[in-house]
Amino acid sequence: MAALAQGTARDAKVIGVLSFAHLMSHFYFLVLPPILPILKADLGVSYAALGLIMTGYGIAAGVAQTPVGFLIDRIGGRPALAVGMAIQASCIALMGLATDYWQLLVLYSLAGAANTVYHPADYAILTAAIPKQRVGRAYSIHLFSGNLGWAITPAVMVGLSALWGWRTAFIIVGLVGVLYALFLATQTRLLDDDIHQRARRLEEKKQNGAATGKPGGGELGEGIRLLFTLPIMMCFWFFIFLTLGFTGVRAFLVAAMNLLYDTPLGPLNAALTGFLLGSALGILAGGVLADRIGPRIATAAVTLVSAGALIALVGSMSLPLAALIAVLTASGFLQGVLLPTRDLLIRSVTPDGSMGKVMGFLSSGTMLASGVVPVLFGWILDAFDPNWVFWISAIFVSGALFTFVTAQENVPGGGR
Repeated sequence: MAALAQGTARDAKVIGVLSFAHLMSHFYFLVLPPILPILKADLGVSYAALGLIMTGYGIAAGVAQTPVGFLIDRIGGRPALAVGMAIQASCIALMGLATDYWQLLVLYSLAGAANTVYHPADYAILTAAIPKQRVGRAYSIHLFSGNLGWAITPAVMVGLSALWGWRTAFIIVGLVGVLYALFLATQTRLLDDDIHQRARRLEEKKQNGAATGKPGGGELGEGIRLLFTLPIMMCFWFFIFLTLGFTGVRAFLVAAMNLLYDTPLGPLNAALTGFLLGSALGILAGGVLADRIGPRIATAAVTLVSAGALIALVGSMSLPLAALIAVLTASGFLQGVLLPTRDLLIRSVTPDGSMGKVMGFLSSGTMLASGVVPVLFGWILDAFDPNWVFWISAIFVSGALFTFVTAQENVPGGGR
């Protein structure tokens, strides 16, 4: 009993330390959207140009994500996490000192490249450290922290910008991350993802191959072949579809509704916060559900179709503010319920010791898709009907169901 209590306490510490880092990762991803109208007026640029800054972040992260995943499987998650967070947070702080548009573009792109450490490092550590019977809830708490980071970003960025200006806001939130990165660097014993044990398994595999006269296979080659198996590829496309669907809402809800109805930023950011907070709460419920029933197709069907329908509703009619907040909160909640199920699906198709590279590969899809969304939706806002932001998002959210079903049906024992 004492050993169980000690193990549970250590699990809580691991989850807590990683969760705050994940919160800051998501916070930095969303620092621009809540204040886009402010930046547009102050910098004198279009929404498409501002979208290009976010595209730079996404593309840089997408290109670097998979190589970083392979690196983390080799060197371990903790050192990569501490260094990546220090670089990203420093870039965010320096954005507050930028004097030209191009400087913001370069700094935010570098921040995107540094963002690549979080998912492969966090999931490698969680998968190794947390017992299987509790890992669904561990994933859900980790996911909750990220979505909580999104949920608090509008209030923090708008509030700090109103008090001291957007430049000071960037400096403050960047320095918080720098300090936490220094703390992560000290957590050598706590954040252990068993890289030494994995190295021993690889060495034994090579020796066995030599003893039998059969090639053991290179680690890099085996890893690449794993990424192109059907279940992993379907998970990759699932990440892309879900990102295209929900990033448009997260990034351009405030700007789209401001153009449609000339609504002030405060109420619109309340609606965005409702969407993000609903997602965070849905994740907690989804973690319990995932541990009980596993990665079920029925969960994906109910949540994706319903969430997409609610997003389409926002783009189809004018809603009172209270109704808008309620609809978006419900859509966010449904999305959140699905995410722990998504992560259990990924674990079910991923061999031991490969979570870093698989999550890096899947996250590259997320980042590349998030790089496409800002320019596409910024162009729509500049040239077309802002309602299309919601209609296009709804199509992608609902379309993600096909990729989930295909991945699940190719897992042994899956397809329920």
